Amino acid sequence: MWLFFSSVSTTGEISTHGFCSPELEDHLEALNHFVASGGSLLSAFLAEKGQRLDLPLEAFDGRPVREYIRELQEQYRHALSS
Repeated sequence: MWLFFSSVSTTGEISTHGFCSPELEDHLEALNHFVASGGSLLSAFLAEKGQRLDLPLEAFDGRPVREYIRELQEQYRHALSS
């Protein structure tokens, strides 16, 4: 799966970035890390097998999400096995 996002620097330069990983969490963490380091997102989307999913920029506040996602996965596994 690919993550593509565009950003604007503090000097006003617009850049486009691409990142490939099989894990959704890697993409979410990359965007949050970018925002935490002072970057400003203009757009972000995931692409896989000809499908595109636009991501809501307001969801990326610079805080890590990987552990929260793993906790939710574990809670779902537990609920489904009960």
